[in-house]
Amino acid sequence: MTENFVEGPAEPATDLKQIVAAIILGIAATLTALAAYNAALSDGNALQGYTTASLKLNDANAFYSQGNVAVASDQSLFIQYAVAAQEGQEDLTAYLTTLMRPEMQQAVEWWIATDEALTPFDEVEGNPYAVPDFEEANSLEAEADAAFQEGSDEDSKGDKFELAVVLFALALFFGGIATLFRKASVSSALLLMAGVAVTAGGLRLFTAF
Repeated sequence: MTENFVEGPAEPATDLKQIVAAIILGIAATLTALAAYNAALSDGNALQGYTTASLKLNDANAFYSQGNVAVASDQSLFIQYAVAAQEGQEDLTAYLTTLMRPEMQQAVEWWIATDEALTPFDEVEGNPYAVPDFEEANSLEAEADAAFQEGSDEDSKGDKFELAVVLFALALFFGGIATLFRKASVSSALLLMAGVAVTAGGLRLFTAF
């Protein structure tokens, strides 16, 4: 008994569009992971920057408050000192001097020795009056501004990474459904859209670093 076999047309082992889709999906998946990781990292850095800025600003406000209290105390002591000096109460003026901060004592001595200032608090060149709390507050406020700016920069960077994730998600979607359509024009258009999305996402990703 003889069996006759009819040789059929060989089917291609792979389809070019499926290969292209697989490549696009692989690249998009890899870059999605990279973008998502960096987005989370940037968001964490941004939160840390904002938190640091808030803490330093709170500390600065505390030092400003302490400085205002010091100024009010200095002014009160000076009024008492000026009245006592005007009345010639040397013992009282000597006692009030011992209650003053070192910076205030120096300012009073400078005020006595100069005719250019009406009080030890006048902003005249050479006046040694200073409030260290204000200086510390200014320094902390500058650090808070720098930390906030760093947080803002990291926040903007995180936004760029997240946009890249969205573009890669579009590439995954278009590439995933491209091979489901039998019509070549539709399939090719979807692959093209996937390629454009993954390219745009890649540019957004690598410019965010």
